[in-house]
This record gives sequence, C-alpha cells and structure tokens, in this order.
Amino acid sequence: MPYSNKSLDYYFFVIQEEAVKRAVQDREWEFQATNANFDNTRQLEQWQSLMLRQPSAIVSDPIDSQAIVSAIKRYNQRNIPVGIIDTPAAPGADVAITVSFDNYIGGQEAAREIIKRLEEKYGEPRGTVLNCFGALQSVAWRLRKEGMDAVFAEYPDINYLARPTEGQLDQMLSITLSTLSEYPDLDAVHAPSDSPSRGIATALKQKDRWKKVGEDGHVIFINIDGEPVALNWIKEGYMDACVSQDPIAYGEIAVELLAKHAMNGEAVPLGTYENQDYFWEKAEIVDGDTGPTMVIPPFVIDPSNADDERHWGYVSEQVWGIPYT
Repeated sequence: MPYSNKSLDYYFFVIQEEAVKRAVQDREWEFQATNANFDNTRQLEQWQSLMLRQPSAIVSDPIDSQAIVSAIKRYNQRNIPVGIIDTPAAPGADVAITVSFDNYIGGQEAAREIIKRLEEKYGEPRGTVLNCFGALQSVAWRLRKEGMDAVFAEYPDINYLARPTEGQLDQMLSITLSTLSEYPDLDAVHAPSDSPSRGIATALKQKDRWKKVGEDGHVIFINIDGEPVALNWIKEGYMDACVSQDPIAYGEIAVELLAKHAMNGEAVPLGTYENQDYFWEKAEIVDGDTGPTMVIPPFVIDPSNADDERHWGYVSEQVWGIPYT
C-alpha cells in the first residue's frame, strides 16, 4: 500500500506520512512513499508509476483536487481502492474513503476564539486583529482565511487586518513587525499554520510583546494545526489556544478503513466512527461528493487540555521521537 505525499517541507506532512507508514507496516504489508514536492505533474506521474506495481490500495494527499480525479479514475478501472487524506478530491471519481478537516470551519473557530478573548479584555468585541494569512493557491489556507473573514465581517468594531505572508516565516516576521509599528496596541494575531508563526513569535519578542496570558502587553495568539511548538507555547502560557487538526488520525484511519472494508470489496459504512485513542473521540462518516467521507471536527487546544497525551503534537514528538524542526 503506497502513499503519495504532496510534500515533506512541513512537519505536518512528515507526520502524516509516518502515520500511514506505521499503519501499513503494523499489518506487515509493504510500504512505499513518493514525494511530489508540491509539483502536481510529478504527483500524477508518481501515481502512474505506482499503479504499474499493482498495489492493493493507495493513500494520498493530493496537491490539486481537480487534477487528481483523472488518476483516481484509472485506479477505479483497475479496482484498486483509493484513500484520500487532508485534501479532498473534486467530484468525478470514486474514493473508497476520504479523511479530512473542514478548513473553513477551522478558520471560523479560530476567529471565535480571538473574539471571545477580546470580549473578556474589553467587555465587548473590539480591538485590532492581525491575520497573517497564507498562500491563497493552497486550498487549505484559502478556506481558513475565508472562514475567518466571514466571522470578522460580523464585527464592525473590530479592526481586522488580513495581510498576506505566503505562509513564510520571514514574511510573518516582517508583517508582524510592521503592523506593530503601525498599531503598537495590537490586540491579537493569527497564523493559519504553526510552523511559520515562529516568525510572529520572533516579532513579538523584538517588540517586547511576547508576554504570557494575563500579563500586561500580552497579544492574543491563536493558530491552526496543533504542532508541538503550539502545544509548548500553550503550556508555557504565551499562546492562548490553537485549533487543531489531526494528521496522525488521517493516515491511520484511512489505512484502517481501506483494510477493513474497501480491500474486502465492501463500501465503507456511513455513520459514527468512535476511537478513544484520539482526543476528538467521535466523527461522522457521511456520503460525500466522491464517496464515504469523514470530516474530523476541528477542536480547540487550550491550557485546559494541552497536557492530553492524545494530541498528535505530543504523540509525534514524545512517543514517536520525531524531532520538531
């Protein structure tokens, strides 16, 4: 059972691949991974090469939701089950199981977490908020921005600054620095992913605004993803909360449901999926545009639950021993 990865440039994608690998090898099956380095043409070529080996099934995180449809159809013709994780395929192909995250709702949740803290600070929803949004060609980052935009549009008294950073650490650093010069009393800052937000942390330190929750000068800091760096910041008191997704669950559940159902010629059943190994514990499998689809609900990590050892950021670093870089 091979895995077609979009990239290994982010810790998230490294852990997602590791989850698939462990799930496959735990069953004593052969595992092979390909890395397209965000090159869609390369990923399609890799799918073709993998198909020539007659795999029992394939798991993939697609770069281009639409382009991958033609590749999936070729696997459908050969009755090779397909599992798609993280980035759903567009309609038009038969996917045995999709396991993903609602990025739009994730953006909305992050916005609401910020607004809740602004209300605690001022007694009403007001203040200045910086969203260091990522590259819009990324479906995930675009949807996260759109979800956040939609929520803040309902609060005219909040000065919402959505500024492009391409999801790059150096740009998040420079944008945050310039925004703090323009708005010295900046109330909150957001990044759609944890890794590049280290640039935000550096900017806050340089401007003497890297303060713990409750300290004078603290800037509300809310991200999306739930990487080890976010868990550590929350535990240390510098980050307020993080809306998490779960790449370990994506990989493990895709392999589990392919093995249990699709590889036995059965459709993955719709309904509630329960697994106490994951912090979120329950998710619904519904009939999606390409077949059975599990959308793992976004969940908030904050000081009340940051020590839970089921968080993927804890498992990847502390249990699996994969250092965060």
